[in-house]
Amino acid sequence: MSSNLIARSNFFRFNNIFRRLAAAVACLALGAGVARAEWRVVPFPKGDVTLRAVAVGVGGQVAVSGSKGTYGVSDDGGRTWRIVAVAGGEGLDFRGLAITGARSAVLMSAGDAAAGQAKLFRTDDAGASWSLAYETKLGGGFFDTIRFWDARRGLVLGDPIDGQWFVIETRDGGRSWARVAASMPPLLPGEAAFAASNSALFLGPRGRAWIVSGGGPHGRVFASRDFGRTWRVAETPIPGGATGGVFGGLALDAERAVVVGGDHKDELRAATGIAVTADSGAGWTAAQAAGTPRLLEGVARIDARTLIAVGPRGTSISRDLGRSWTQVDTEAFHAVACARGRCVAAGGKGRVGVWEGATPGP
Repeated sequence: MSSNLIARSNFFRFNNIFRRLAAAVACLALGAGVARAEWRVVPFPKGDVTLRAVAVGVGGQVAVSGSKGTYGVSDDGGRTWRIVAVAGGEGLDFRGLAITGARSAVLMSAGDAAAGQAKLFRTDDAGASWSLAYETKLGGGFFDTIRFWDARRGLVLGDPIDGQWFVIETRDGGRSWARVAASMPPLLPGEAAFAASNSALFLGPRGRAWIVSGGGPHGRVFASRDFGRTWRVAETPIPGGATGGVFGGLALDAERAVVVGGDHKDELRAATGIAVTADSGAGWTAAQAAGTPRLLEGVARIDARTLIAVGPRGTSISRDLGRSWTQVDTEAFHAVACARGRCVAAGGKGRVGVWEGATPGP
């Protein structure tokens, strides 16, 4: 072998070694980045409550709500918390909330409507006083989710009554509510929503709205393009069952959305738990997921391409708008919300977490 060939051979050998070392260093750096991005569990004043709703305002205010009339507020991005009393709401299960302004919010209680547990409370003075904005006592009534498109227009989803979803709307920031006269496809026997994470109803731009369900053979998604007036329905690849289906979702824009789910009686069910759409919900495709198959209840958006999903068995991250996911921990939360890169999650036993550290890109 000539000296030139030996030199070229050595060059390519050392070049390959260098490339492998560089790739290994990059992987280590990525792993270190994932380790840095994690939930920091913060003290919450009540440890005997289950929190199922989170809202993050654009001004930095954060709120959580849940059982035993609990409404917690943070003025420093979730680091410290104070409990705000809701007059008339003692003992209610506040499974939904919406921040509608710097000092205004609406709370939704979930429970048997006939027993006086389906109510909406509103504040205009940061919780110093509350008014009862709406109540239903219809048999079978049970509120699941409250969501707003903007400071004035929003919807509340309730379980089916007489074979149709119970949907009410406001156009004045939650001061008054009325049932939506909607045209909806028929529901399946046993089909209902899960009031697990305040995301069984989620909204998108230009009047887009989605309702997710369980109880049937597969989780389904009802989609509206006209602020909830008319709806169509599509089946997802997420299996259903009496205690399973789709639990929550997130609109990425007017056409794209992601939904998550599982089975709350079999949290480690080996089945698809995440699905995506790119056509306003006409069709749904299973996402690729690395990690333990498990129940996921809530999903939120960290930045332009990064999503985060939570459940009682851990957190997953997507860096490609929901097409593929990686499990990053086993932290237990029910609900999650993000705004301007700040994410807060809430769960059982008064558990609140703040997502800290840079989430690395692909």
